[in-house]
Amino acid sequence: MAARRTAGLIFRGFRVNIQRSEGLLAGQRRYTPIREESSIRQRTMQAPRQTHAAPLGRAVGDRPVPVITMDAVEKHVTAVRARALAFAQALRKPPFHPETVHRLRTHLRRLQAYAEFLQRPRIAARLAACVTWLSDLRTLYVFQQFLRRRGASVHDRSRMDAAVREEEWAVARAKYPEAIRTRVAGLSVSRMRRPSAFLTERLASLSQDRAARLDAALRGLSPEATRKELHRLRLLIKSLRYQEEIAFEAGRGNSQTVAALKRLQRTLGDYCDRDQFRRLAKTMDLACRSEMKTEYRRYRQRARAAIRKLGPPQASLIALR
Repeated sequence: MAARRTAGLIFRGFRVNIQRSEGLLAGQRRYTPIREESSIRQRTMQAPRQTHAAPLGRAVGDRPVPVITMDAVEKHVTAVRARALAFAQALRKPPFHPETVHRLRTHLRRLQAYAEFLQRPRIAARLAACVTWLSDLRTLYVFQQFLRRRGASVHDRSRMDAAVREEEWAVARAKYPEAIRTRVAGLSVSRMRRPSAFLTERLASLSQDRAARLDAALRGLSPEATRKELHRLRLLIKSLRYQEEIAFEAGRGNSQTVAALKRLQRTLGDYCDRDQFRRLAKTMDLACRSEMKTEYRRYRQRARAAIRKLGPPQASLIALR
C-alpha cells in the first residue's frame, strides 16, 4: 500500500504541475511562489503552505502573465555550492569523517542536478565525476557502520576498518579532494544562468519530461528487474527528485512529489547497498558473507515488489480517479 501511495503521489504531482504550468503560460491565474525557507527539508515538513503573489507582467491586452524569477533557486544553489566547498576543504588528510564525505557527495549531486536542469551537460559531467571519485569510499563507510550496528565479529570489523583506511589514503594520494575543491570553487552560479524565456519553457515542460522518462524506465524493466536495471532506476529517481526540488524552490514543484520520490529512492537505495555489501563480503572473505547474501535477496524482493506495485504512470493516474 505504501508503494502504491508513493506511485500515486509521484504521478499526481506530475499531472498537477503540468496543469499548473499550462494555466500559468496561458495567463489564467496568478503565479504564487512559496516564501523562501532555509532548506528543502523544512519546507516538505511544513504544514499548509503559505503563498504570496509574485510580480506579474502584462501580455497583449489586459491579461497578466507570470514573471519567471530564479532568485530563490540561485540563492539556494549558491548556498549548496558554499557548503560543498566547505565539506571539500574539510577533506585535507585521512582519516576523513564519514558524514563529511556523505554530505559532500549529496551537495555535489544537487549541483549536478541544477546543471542538468539548465542543460549544461559539460558542467554536469564534471560534477558527476567528482561524485564517482568518492563512491567506493562511501560504500565502505556505510558497510563499516552496518557491521558495527549488527555486532559483527571482530575479524570482520577489523578487516573492514583496514579497507576503509586504505581507501581513504587512495583517495588522498589521487588528490581527489583537491580536484573537487578546484571544480567547485570554479563553479559560478551566475555564469550558469539562462534567459527568462528558457526558464519559463523549462519549468513548463519539466513535469511532463519527468513523467515520460519515468514511464520509459518502468516499461523497460524486465519482469524480474535485474540488479543493473534497479541501479539505473535508482539513479533516475534521484535525478528526478533533485530536479523536483529545484522546481519547488521556483514555486512550481510539489512537496508531496518530493517526498514520494525520496521514499522510492530510499527503497531502491537500501537494495543497492545490500548488493554492495554482498559483493564486499565475498571479495574480503568475511564471516558474514552468507548473512549478506540472505540480506541481499530479501531487499531485492522488496525492491522488485515496490516496482511492480508502482506500475505504469497511466495505471496510477486512473487509480487516483
